[in-house]
Amino acid sequence: MTIRIAFPMTKIWKVVWNALTQECQKIFSHIRIPNIGYFVALSVVFYAASKVFHGQPPLVPYRWGLFLTMAFYGLLLLLSHHAGHMILTLGIIYGIAQGSYWFGFNLMTFDTIDKDSRMHFFGMSGAINSIAGVAAPLFSGFIISTFSGLGGYLIVFAAALALYAAALIVSSGVPMGPPMHLQPVTDSWRVVAERPDWALIIKTVVIRGTREGITSISGLFLIFFATHNAALVGIYTAATALARMAASLLVTRHVRDSRQMQAMSLGVAGIIGAGLLLLAGSSWPWIFAYGVLFALTLPFYMIPSETIPMGVMDNDPQITQRRVSYTLSREVALNVGRLLTVAILSIGVHWIAAPVMVIILILATSVIQIWNVWAMGRIITPEIG
Repeated sequence: MTIRIAFPMTKIWKVVWNALTQECQKIFSHIRIPNIGYFVALSVVFYAASKVFHGQPPLVPYRWGLFLTMAFYGLLLLLSHHAGHMILTLGIIYGIAQGSYWFGFNLMTFDTIDKDSRMHFFGMSGAINSIAGVAAPLFSGFIISTFSGLGGYLIVFAAALALYAAALIVSSGVPMGPPMHLQPVTDSWRVVAERPDWALIIKTVVIRGTREGITSISGLFLIFFATHNAALVGIYTAATALARMAASLLVTRHVRDSRQMQAMSLGVAGIIGAGLLLLAGSSWPWIFAYGVLFALTLPFYMIPSETIPMGVMDNDPQITQRRVSYTLSREVALNVGRLLTVAILSIGVHWIAAPVMVIILILATSVIQIWNVWAMGRIITPEIG
């Protein structure tokens, strides 16, 4: 099925509404609903982890996150075809697992990566993750397409379980690092009120989160709706991962602190341009072009926007004692932005066809990132040197 989107705008609604089927709405719900549970659980677990693991090094919640993610994939294997009836619950469970994982990982990153090496670290981390992102989707798409019914999905879940088990074993050799200091939960809000520069950071993080809320849904939903072919979804995901890897390596090699704003401007221009491609058409070649251009330019925006908040944190003389509070406020702000987009999407599809609503949010959340570039370039960067 192909949906053509072209001007004038009146034709968009007519064509897409006629093309929208009950199957499309079902597919969309199965993508959207678990994301709601995931992002809500993620925010709650950050605060819970700060209490449960106080006095422990960040490696402890990180390893628990790996273990709980293993348990999640094990649960999928046990539920088999019943999993479709528990998508919201599964989203919450996955959010709990990943919340513990990211809470520990983000603190470990701040503790162990030298200030001058952060750009290099995030670039290489993005590249390495993308290498896995090339092989995994191709493997998954091939397996799911080859084995009928749920057989392919179960093989993929078993492989994911094995990979997380291997990661948990490898993590046993990682040094423990410094313990996390216990701070009142309200301190994560107090640092925002006390420091105008951090309050501005939080605004930029919320805005960045709005784009991330649609990123996890958009490409996969659009490509599957256009093709209904799991193998093509795998090829799409692998190609975009390869493009993201190349871009991450370019950022690592060429972008320094003095070029952060130019890189972010290039990144935002690229993701806006990628979104505009979807106005030309939403058949799979257009969606493929969107995904590749988006992946090629996003790292130029994302990697500097990850390092700048850490630079602001460095300016607090009590950062060793308050780094948990900063991490909490930043991660919760990110999830607020993500949930805001998912909420608008969930409400909007009652009046606007799901593919069109996705494209509208892709464009809107890309354009609003221009404000982040201005804020970080004109206000934040001069303050952190």
